[in-house]
Amino acid sequence: MVKKIIFFILIFYVLTLIQTSFLVHFNVSGVIPNLVLITVIFINLLPESQRRVKNRIYSLRLSSSWLQKISSAVIGGFYLDIFSLNNMGGFFGFYTLILTGFSFLLKTILERYVRIPIIQKI
Repeated sequence: MVKKIIFFILIFYVLTLIQTSFLVHFNVSGVIPNLVLITVIFINLLPESQRRVKNRIYSLRLSSSWLQKISSAVIGGFYLDIFSLNNMGGFFGFYTLILTGFSFLLKTILERYVRIPIIQKI
């Protein structure tokens, strides 16, 4: 788990640097793509391990994959807060709260309401 957290730190640092320094010049109608948000959504949509799916209980358990997905949102939001010149919410931690809440909401909806069929080997 520590290796994944370090990987998230490095990836979100690079994505935030690209987003705030390079992609600012390539906006379409004033809209800049938010690479950190796209990555957090992608990480939350990744399937969990086979062991976790078999032992599914419909409550919010703090498994290691769940903590990794929430920590990716916290790390990405933290970097966006550090590198944002115009903090939209007016306080430090705005992006951290938004991404963490979005990740929590997406994870809850996926656990409770979405069932993805698993193809098993015969």
